[in-house]
Amino acid sequence: MFMPDLSDVGPPATGPGLPQRVAEAPPPTVRIFIEHRDGCEVVDSLIREILLVTPEADISTEVGSDDAFEIKINDKLMFSKKKLGTYPSNEEIAEIVKWGNKGKSFLHLNLCSVAEGGEPRMVITDRKNTPLPKRVIMSCTIS
Repeated sequence: MFMPDLSDVGPPATGPGLPQRVAEAPPPTVRIFIEHRDGCEVVDSLIREILLVTPEADISTEVGSDDAFEIKINDKLMFSKKKLGTYPSNEEIAEIVKWGNKGKSFLHLNLCSVAEGGEPRMVITDRKNTPLPKRVIMSCTIS
């Protein structure tokens, strides 16, 4: 049975008629797949950055076409050099991997500001404060 993360809302209510809270199982280890061009040096530095913050990450790589640098996290496309024309920020990808490894959903990572005031304010705020790669990541993940 899945129980949402309630760590930010305090302890669960107790009392007669309320079910006992089931202990949560740890989320599965995050899986990262990186497709890159042959001889790409960026992939090595990205892997080092990921392993610094998430040493248990399961990382696999594959040599692809000359313009390839695609990153999938838990089988979801999270970055595409083909679509963006540039390499990712290693720190940003490592941060996404860290929270994904803790069981946070990508929706949780990218859309928390919806609670700040609804759709119009959220869209304006997110466009100003969210870098283009994250907005592309979000649209690829949600759509």
